[in-house]
Amino acid sequence: MALGVGVAVKEPRTRAEWQEAVDQAEFYLVLDSARQYGLITGGPEVNVDRCEEILKHGSNLGFQPSPDAIERCAKVLCV
Repeated sequence: MALGVGVAVKEPRTRAEWQEAVDQAEFYLVLDSARQYGLITGGPEVNVDRCEEILKHGSNLGFQPSPDAIERCAKVLCV
């Protein structure tokens, strides 16, 4: 699964993997939105369709982005 170009994540299988995938998808969509609004520049190219697919499928399985998903992913991915 690639959410951003050069960012490959294996297909989620466990509950923990699904939660992480949903959190990362949310982060990348927020990153892409911030770039489109001109709030940031640079960063990875975001696969918006894949992120939306993960969020939809995750939601069907009962997963929602964690309240701290953006902050956690930013700390890990934007260091």
